[in-house]
Amino acid sequence: MKILKMAFIAASVCAAGAVLAQGKSAPPVQNVLIGNATANDTQAACNEKFAELLTKYSNGRFKASARHGEALGNNAQMLAALQAGAIQGMIYPAGFLSTTVPEMSMFDMPFLLPGAPAKITAFAAQSKAAARMKELAAQKGIHVIGFHGIGPQSFLTKFPITKLSDIQGKKFRVIPSPPRVGAYQDWGAVARGMELGEVYTALQQGTLDGMENPPDVIYKMKLHEVTKYYTVTEHFAFASNVIVSKRWYDRLPKDLQEVVNKAGRDTIIFADAAYTKSQDESLAALRKAITVTNMPAAELQKMKDLTLKGVWEKMKADPQKGPIAKLLLEDVARFNKK
Repeated sequence: MKILKMAFIAASVCAAGAVLAQGKSAPPVQNVLIGNATANDTQAACNEKFAELLTKYSNGRFKASARHGEALGNNAQMLAALQAGAIQGMIYPAGFLSTTVPEMSMFDMPFLLPGAPAKITAFAAQSKAAARMKELAAQKGIHVIGFHGIGPQSFLTKFPITKLSDIQGKKFRVIPSPPRVGAYQDWGAVARGMELGEVYTALQQGTLDGMENPPDVIYKMKLHEVTKYYTVTEHFAFASNVIVSKRWYDRLPKDLQEVVNKAGRDTIIFADAAYTKSQDESLAALRKAITVTNMPAAELQKMKDLTLKGVWEKMKADPQKGPIAKLLLEDVARFNKK
């Protein structure tokens, strides 16, 4: 009888616990959208990794997914949606943020960043200019978790380049940021803004004489098929950013904010390895497909000297961008001492 009574009590306790557990609802799952304009490339892989880590580190409280190929709109449309909180995250080149945060275009200054992806990341991590860019982006509703390197940009052309004068008067597709356009003006070339998806046909038809990009973009988009020469100059380099909606981020509890930051930081580690592999393999593939040469050092120095006297001085004198330009020069001096 005593045993039966104890069993009854135990069963009652378990039943009460089950009722309490049912009454205590689990935290709601949040759907998180990561927008991306490209597809089947390293940038897309980084966006996928960010979504994967958000879901993993939140123990399922986030259900994150990356949408590729402008499924959520072009970069400008997605950025507006991110500021509004309709899209939660993006990873794409920092220069594209310059329409909203003009100071971000300063990563496009010629001969500023090291070429290797991991070195670009390391430069940004110690950069006081980058820290200031984060503050300015926050004022526009964008939480920048961090920056990482994509790779160096060099000339892809339909004609050989052995000296600076070879590009003078030639038409190049350029991201329409002031530092890039200014550099081409310094070199005597013609800068033309154009969507990347239009470049293949423009090169094929002769509307463009050349363009600039890292090896992986060129090879994976098959742009080398309508050109003949890749001249290694590394006159620009691409920095990318891992960003989320500040409106969305600020409404999260502290533990989920840390999840977002950790997922972003670990995505940057993933990106360094992924872009290093992609750039190395793509450059090797380009060497087998077209003529790849290095710009002579003396001609590279001419390019640098012209931009130091031209666009660099212009940017330093700009009331808005001048402080960032000066910080970047200090960043370079500090980084090169390491």
